[in-house]
Amino acid sequence: MTKKAKTPKKAAAKPAKPAKAAAPARNTTALRKPVKPLAKKDLELIRKQLVEQRKDVIEAMRRNRAEEITSDTGDEADQAAASMDRDLRFELSDTERNTLDQIEGALRKMDKGTYGLCEQCRESIETLRLKALPFARYCIRCQTGSEKAVYALQA
Repeated sequence: MTKKAKTPKKAAAKPAKPAKAAAPARNTTALRKPVKPLAKKDLELIRKQLVEQRKDVIEAMRRNRAEEITSDTGDEADQAAASMDRDLRFELSDTERNTLDQIEGALRKMDKGTYGLCEQCRESIETLRLKALPFARYCIRCQTGSEKAVYALQA
């Protein structure tokens, strides 16, 4: 009888897992073109623009309030037209209130020294954007991203 030499059993070879590639660090600031901070001259021009817009919105709200004081006299067609006018004025006044809030917020940011910074990414908002929409809260990139998200939810 011959003895067979015992060979050590090899452990079942496990297939090697592919190494996970490390996700590249997202440095969004490196992808962006640097934005110059707002010059004092531009800041003052925008402040004047905001103050003028605030004055215009407040005046429009006063006019709408004065027009609200009307009587519901006349036939049904007159009353229906008056009702539609009131609804439109209410909608406009709501929009005006929102605009006024945004203007006031921009002026507060100027006083605090945070005007011109995107509320999402904290990067500078482009000067041309601020000149076009002085109460802009987001840079173009973040604004576009949030609008896409809203549209995706609506779809």
